[in-house]
Amino acid sequence: MRRNVRGLRKSDVIIDAAVQVFSSKGYHNTRMEEIAIAAGIGKGTIYEYFESKLQLFQAMMERSLQAYYNKMETTDRQQLPFRDRLCHLFEAHFSFSRENKDLARIIYWDTDVIDEELKEWGLAMRKDKEERLRAIIDEAINRGELRQVDSRLASLLVMGSMEVMYMPIILEDWEVPAYDLAVEVADLVLRGIGV
Repeated sequence: MRRNVRGLRKSDVIIDAAVQVFSSKGYHNTRMEEIAIAAGIGKGTIYEYFESKLQLFQAMMERSLQAYYNKMETTDRQQLPFRDRLCHLFEAHFSFSRENKDLARIIYWDTDVIDEELKEWGLAMRKDKEERLRAIIDEAINRGELRQVDSRLASLLVMGSMEVMYMPIILEDWEVPAYDLAVEVADLVLRGIGV
């Protein structure tokens, strides 16, 4: 299947094709030729932009992470009360996951991507996400919106709440509106499940 590459940078066309192929075949079972075919270009063109499959995979992950952060963080949200900001973070995460199902499948389901360099890179990205969330929680504690808690533990709890939803959203096509789901999950995180 040839793609229209006009209006898009070739590297973006290649990354879009990589998402499609990696999500259907997995990282280790994907050949660069398949990505080239999906992108509508020659295999050699990929190597003009990316030295290896690993580098292409990392570029794909970096672009997706940047898009994810762009969706999650907007300057006008920084002054919102923590509950509203938490709802926004959940909604953005759930929406991003639903809008990028192929990519989310790769991130959460393709467990055979175990290259050490990629594993280290992924752990660094996760740590960055944790630190960003921890800063938001510390800010809410300082403003008196949250009681004194271990902000690292709280950030891990919130991240876990986001990540565990991949199964119903991505793999089971759960169609709960992202906003409604975000409000309910935020309420459970903030108030617990007790009476």
